[in-house]
Parts: sequence; structure tokens; C-alpha cells
Amino acid sequence: MKTAVVTLIVIAGLASCTPFSNNSAAATVDGRSISRDKLESIISEFVKNQQLPITDGVIAADDARSVLAGMIKANAYGSFLAELDQPVTKAQRAAVEKELEAQNPGELSNDLRNLIIGLNSATAAIKELKAPSDDAIKRLYEKSPSLTGALCARHIVVKKKTTADRILRRLAAGDDFVALAKKYSIEPAAKTTGGALGGQTADGKPTPCMSILEYQQGFDPAFTAGAIAAKAGVPYGPVQSSFGWHVILLEKWDTVADAALEIVKAQPGPNLATGWLANADISVDPAYGRWSPATGSITAG
Repeated sequence: MKTAVVTLIVIAGLASCTPFSNNSAAATVDGRSISRDKLESIISEFVKNQQLPITDGVIAADDARSVLAGMIKANAYGSFLAELDQPVTKAQRAAVEKELEAQNPGELSNDLRNLIIGLNSATAAIKELKAPSDDAIKRLYEKSPSLTGALCARHIVVKKKTTADRILRRLAAGDDFVALAKKYSIEPAAKTTGGALGGQTADGKPTPCMSILEYQQGFDPAFTAGAIAAKAGVPYGPVQSSFGWHVILLEKWDTVADAALEIVKAQPGPNLATGWLANADISVDPAYGRWSPATGSITAG
């Protein structure tokens, strides 16, 4: 039991917060509810099996959020695979069931057993997905770059919101983003990069694009949320991060197509699933926190 459950909690932490009205639900995922009763039942089972610490009859809030995030991801990943018409296969589910039984987990409730098997088999199915056609990736990118799981961004960061607002007005009037980045951005590298946020490919080559996972792991969450929300070729902001006020521009497809395709195809399933999760309609009861597309998790407050 220990390995399987710890895997579940680690996987639980890739959406927008909306006003919450269903008092019987801990969360909703694309309109489908995750009941408080089911969440509390699963948490109680974790505690009973000594997989979650409890103090004075209460578990840590972060532990509850992690379990709920795992349930959210299980639902979202199922929707993602269904949308692709590539649901979990019998073989993938059977492999997870066999692994779980080999760990001798003892007696599990149907809810917990289905959650563990569902989340882990969906994760396995996602890892095995083949890349869609280049045209399909292009269509996703043009709808919203974050749907591909790849972001090809430039930004201008300044100290004051009024400066960022002025830059946005100048961009709307037709001024060049790169020129404004070189002139106004307080990021030292902007003088030569024009605000480009590049990364490296698996073989070490420079690229103007990075996966959302890289943003989630290495960038300020507020900035990442802005980059996820932005559309290609449309300046977005101002976004306040711990570094200042940002104006964000995601490159148009034609200027970064090869680089974006390389990022997506490096891990097509995980990248596309991360993009799907970041854009899913996810609401969390404020008692547990709020869903953050920038981290792919539930955060406090």
C-alpha cells in the first residue's frame, strides 16, 4: 500500500478559478463534481492506513490539498484522453492493477482503489501517446499556445504599472515589441535578446520555446499564469510578479513553428496533458484553497 499511495500523493500536485457555488462539492472539473464526502472518505482511509499524519484529529492542510489535487488530475486526465479518443486501454489498466496487487496493499475501498488505478493508468497512457500531426499542433497553438504545452515568449519587465500600461498602448499603436524591450525592460539581458525567454533542447541547442513544465518549475507563478493565458501575437498584461510588472508576448506560429514542434514532440503526451490541465475549467471550494494553472496544484488562499 505504501508505495502506491505515496505515488498518488506525489503525483497530486496544468485551469482557471471560477466562483464556487456547489456546496456539496470539494471541486469541479469541466462541470463534473468531486464530492466532499468522497474526498473525506479517501483522506480517512489514508489516515487509517497510516499514510497521512494526523495531529489532534486534524491532518495538515497541504496533505488534504494534495489528495484533492490527485482526484482533480485523475478526472482531467480522463477527459484529456477521451477528447483524443485514446482512453486508457485494458492492458494499461491491468498493468497498474498487477503492480498494485504486488505491493500487497490489503483491503482498499472501491473509491481509493479506483483513484489509484485510474490516476496511474491515465498517467501511463499519457506517457505512451504519440505526437499528433503538425497541423493539429498548429491548430492548438493558434487557439492558445499553452494548449500545446509549449510557450515561446518574450517579455518586458518594468518597475511601475504605469510604465507597463504605457508600453501596452504603444504596442497597440504599432510599436515594435523588441525595440521597446531593449529600451524599457529592466532585465539586463533584454538589451540583446529583445526580451526573448529561450531554453535548450534535449541535445543542448538554444530554442525560443520552453515547455509549460519548465515554466512551472522555474518561473514566478504569476508570470507563468500570464504566459499560459496569453494568445499568440497579442501583447498580454500587465502582470505583476515578484520582479516587477510584465508585458508578455507569445510568438506567432510562423516564427517559431519548428521550435514549438520540437518541444511538443519531445514528450507529446505529457506536454499536451500539461497544456490541457492548464486550460481546464477547474474550481476548488475555497475551504481547500484555489486551483493554480501556474503550478498545476491547489494553493492556499
